[in-house]
Amino acid sequence: MLVATEAMSTLANQTARDLRLADLRIVRVSHPIGGVDPDEIRVRADEVVDQVLALLTGTATRGH
Repeated sequence: MLVATEAMSTLANQTARDLRLADLRIVRVSHPIGGVDPDEIRVRADEVVDQVLALLTGTATRGH
């Protein structure tokens, strides 16, 4: 499982293909991360925490 910003999604997908990681699940968060207020980062993390936990515990559906 990889967490990447939306702007890095294409690179993340291509790298996963290149490394033959067909099952790699990528969770996307808003871009940018650098220079963003810590409170905003917490909001972004809260938006994806359930998805991350589901992927880590194997309870996610294929749609993620």
